[in-house]
Amino acid sequence: MISKELFIKYLEQYQKFNKAFERIEEALMGKKYSSNLYESDWFESVGCMLDLFLESHFTEEGADWVSYYLWEDVGDKAAYVIQDKDIFNEKREIRFPLNTLDELWEFLLTDINLYFKNV
Repeated sequence: MISKELFIKYLEQYQKFNKAFERIEEALMGKKYSSNLYESDWFESVGCMLDLFLESHFTEEGADWVSYYLWEDVGDKAAYVIQDKDIFNEKREIRFPLNTLDELWEFLLTDINLYFKNV
C-alpha cells in the first residue's frame, strides 16, 4: 500500500502540473479560447501517468474517489457513508469532508480493503 506522504506528494505534483498547463494555454490563447494542447502527446502522457498511478495503488472504487477529488468542481466536497445499526448505535449517515488531500486519505483509510490494492 502506498504511504500517505507519497500519495499526497504525487497528487500535489499532478495538480501543480495541471495549473501550470492551464497558465501556458491561457498565455497562448487567452481566456476565451482553448487550444489543442490538451490533445498533445505531452498532456496525454501525464494523464497516462496518473492512470498508472491509480491503477497500481487503488481499486476501482478508490480511483473513483481520487478522480472525484481532482475533477469535480463542487463547493464542499464530501463522502457520505451509511453505518449500519448495531447493539449500541442506530443506523446513521457519516459525513467525511474531502476538501484536502489529507481528508481524502483519511476517508480512504476507512475501508482499506475496498479502496486500496496490495493491502
